[in-house]
Amino acid sequence: MKSIFLTLALGLALGACNKAENETAKTDDGATPIAASVQQVDIKVPTIQCNSCVGHVEDALTAVDGVSGVKIDLDAEVAHASFDPAKTSLAALEKAITLAGYDANETKSYSAAYAALDACCKVPGSHDSN
Repeated sequence: MKSIFLTLALGLALGACNKAENETAKTDDGATPIAASVQQVDIKVPTIQCNSCVGHVEDALTAVDGVSGVKIDLDAEVAHASFDPAKTSLAALEKAITLAGYDANETKSYSAAYAALDACCKVPGSHDSN
């Protein structure tokens, strides 16, 4: 009877440890694996100019329900976003960026938001007719 109890206890303990290891496992590059329900997308943000722009785009994306991670590459002019497709979509992410005043992929920025940006965040000549 003791051996059955010890076997069950040991099995439960090992199962719990194994689950904890899987939840905190790292990939070769040190990153935590992304759950199957999370998608990653790269969004071209060709009108970002400076670190202030990076902050605006990060804030816009992280405010979208379902976004779990954002990284902006200023040099490449790309926003890398992780999101739950059950809660949001690429179109919603692009809209958030355009409402912050920046172009997102092929979608042009919202003119009023662009006009409210600091001078350093505006691309010379890009919205002259708006």
